[in-house]
Amino acid sequence: MRYVFFVVVSIVSLIFTGAVFPNLNIAGIYPDLIIVSIVSIAILERSMAGAMIGLVCGLILDVLFSDAIGVIAIPYLIIGAAMFFVRKNLRYMDRFVLPAVFAFSAHLVKEFISALIAYMLGRDFSFWFMFARYILPKAVFSAVIMLLVHMLFTRIYRASSMKLKDSRDFRHL
Repeated sequence: MRYVFFVVVSIVSLIFTGAVFPNLNIAGIYPDLIIVSIVSIAILERSMAGAMIGLVCGLILDVLFSDAIGVIAIPYLIIGAAMFFVRKNLRYMDRFVLPAVFAFSAHLVKEFISALIAYMLGRDFSFWFMFARYILPKAVFSAVIMLLVHMLFTRIYRASSMKLKDSRDFRHL
């Protein structure tokens, strides 16, 4: 059941982030549901499952929308791995504030990594304009969406079918 959940979350996140939200935006601002899913799963799983979902979703987005493989996948993978290490070393976790703060900061870090990759590829852009106009509002929007998604994922993770069954699971990657 856990793997089915991961596949469904990946597909829904890809559809909404790649097709639905870009067409239903508010002044060009829309949430990144992949980041929200990565952060929520990393918090609830305490495993590298978020990083694996980020890598798979990023590679699919790279194939569909990018000129080079890895431009989108690398930031998602780094965010998933970073969230795993942060959650592993964190003793206290509340249900609302910290997940929203993590989603906000993960979105900012993802965009900084993406900007660094774009700079290394020779793309011309104004980082501070992009930061003020798109990155910061999208990070806030993603943090707000995180509250809803994390509440839903927490309810799903309470089911007995989502519990760790054996040692061959994501937790031991």
